[in-house]
Parts: sequence; C-alpha cells; structure tokens
Amino acid sequence: MECVNCHKTIPDNKLIGTKNRNHCPYCLCSMHLDDSVPGDRKSSCKSLMMPIAITFKAPKKNKYPTKNSSRYGEMMVVHQCSKCGKISNNRVAADDNPQTILDIFYKTPHSEEEEEEVKRQLYGQTVFDK
Repeated sequence: MECVNCHKTIPDNKLIGTKNRNHCPYCLCSMHLDDSVPGDRKSSCKSLMMPIAITFKAPKKNKYPTKNSSRYGEMMVVHQCSKCGKISNNRVAADDNPQTILDIFYKTPHSEEEEEEVKRQLYGQTVFDK
C-alpha cells in the first residue's frame, strides 16, 4: 500500500505493536477510515488525517511503583481530519519514524519532563541513566 501523503510504500508488518495499522510509519499521516471504533472502517469521509501532536495514553496503575516508574502511558499520535476536522488519537507503532515523532512533538507546547518521556519511549531508559 502507498501513503497518500508522502507516497512511500507502507510495509505490511504484523509485528508493529498495534492491531490495526492506521497511519504511515514515515510521515505519520492517516486516512479518515474509522467512524466510532478503532478498526471499524465505517467513516464516509475518507480524507487525509494530519498528525498534529503527540500525547500520552492514561498510564496503567502500578501496584509496585519504583523510582523509575513513569506517570505517563504509551505515546499516541493525535490526528486531525483535513476535511471534517475530526480529531482522534492513535497508538504509536513500533516501526514509526522516531525523528518524525519528535518533529511533531516539538511543534506543540511541552514540558521538559514530557520531552524526557517521549525520548525514553523512543530510545529506551538508558538515554537518561546518569
């Protein structure tokens, strides 16, 4: 399949960490295919959805927190439909381009702590070990 935005070939990778591939791993653009449930493919809009921000899913409760426990959940790409304006959050996939994620992240207001968390999730905890 070819991305409608950057025209690169989107790999059919089953090991990406998400059930439904919904965006290009290179430019992170998506198509407005889902209506009310992720993967339902019932939207009649079918327009380009642009990545506008990076956010975090609510973290799972940790019964045994440590000093390295994060108060953040997994990263999500925030998409906005270029036609109807619908906003949706989509899980970052394992093969998404880390530099593209950072580029989108840096375009929005963020804290130093959020920046560290994005880098930790992209590159691993050792980036910040002192």
